[in-house]
Amino acid sequence: MFGKWFSKLESKPKNSSNLKLWSTADENHLIKEWTNAPINHSPSLKEQDLLTKILSKTASLNRNNVTRTQAYLDFYLKHPEVHWSLLAHMVSRNGGWNMTDLKASHISTLLSYEKSSILFRFLEKANHLIFQDAYPQLLLYEESKKAGRPLFYLLSEFHISAFMSPIWTLFLKDHSKKELLTVSLIINEQNFIEFNLLKNPYFQQKVLSSITYQLQEKLGFTLVLFPYHKDSNTLLTGLGVQQFSNLSNRIEIGKKLYVLLFKNEDVLQGALHFCKENSHTGSREDYLPSVFSSNSTLRKIYSPTIEAAWADFNHPSIVPVPWFKDIQEVFKLFHLPGSMEPADMEKTHLYNLMKLTGISELHGMFFDKEK
Repeated sequence: MFGKWFSKLESKPKNSSNLKLWSTADENHLIKEWTNAPINHSPSLKEQDLLTKILSKTASLNRNNVTRTQAYLDFYLKHPEVHWSLLAHMVSRNGGWNMTDLKASHISTLLSYEKSSILFRFLEKANHLIFQDAYPQLLLYEESKKAGRPLFYLLSEFHISAFMSPIWTLFLKDHSKKELLTVSLIINEQNFIEFNLLKNPYFQQKVLSSITYQLQEKLGFTLVLFPYHKDSNTLLTGLGVQQFSNLSNRIEIGKKLYVLLFKNEDVLQGALHFCKENSHTGSREDYLPSVFSSNSTLRKIYSPTIEAAWADFNHPSIVPVPWFKDIQEVFKLFHLPGSMEPADMEKTHLYNLMKLTGISELHGMFFDKEK
């Protein structure tokens, strides 16, 4: 009974109505652009310099979870019309917390060094790939604003899906299409990691099919948390994540998180306040210092920073697999829940910690973690 009471505390849609993302004219325009044959463009010397500058800045900021997460926030503060960038910042914070959990005192005893390293590589690779694909788009949008004209024909130079170019062009012309841009980026980035990471046989076997991963998902430990300030308190809202390996499910979770963040003014302003006041370190101490500490000598749950937990990982370069082929399948994804009721997730979070701590103690009694 106690566990069931906690498990119900999750943000839920307030009603079944959906937000309209585009007009009939927009739909017809996008279909036309998506079905046109791509135009081969040879970048000019000036454009080549711009491409080099974007690649260099992306590589520099793609160093680790902390640098990526901060880059998303910095971009949003400069261009607040690009909602996706703040959403990416909040989700990337969670990615960092998941990475450091692998070395935290409440989880580390459950995993061998090999398993924790594989899980870190998986989380880090997803975080890295999304930034590799998304951040050049953000920078090219910034340059298009400066130039006063769309430069999105250059997206193909970064191996970015042809799906995104007409979306960005439409948004540059009409900033009221914030929801359309955000949903498009959610669809694009989740398809990007689907075809370039999750379909990788190594990670399917070692991560998505592993008992450790399935146990974590089934017990409800996978939460995406949005800390936000309200009055003098830091509150937590968010969603539970299940069936992460399912593409359409990840897209729907992304859309719900977007509505939760941007369609609740208290959450939006409180999250912005929190982000500005609390630099992301990867330690859960960032949002709950009464429970977690990055200092292992204190009588709290040890939650290290990214820097203390993991060295920077050198990712081999890849040529992305193109994913966009079926317009009608994509069309089915262009909807948003009209609203999301923000639930207080602190009790759910703490209850999950209680369960994990118990499992960790049992594991130490009955299992050899090196096996």
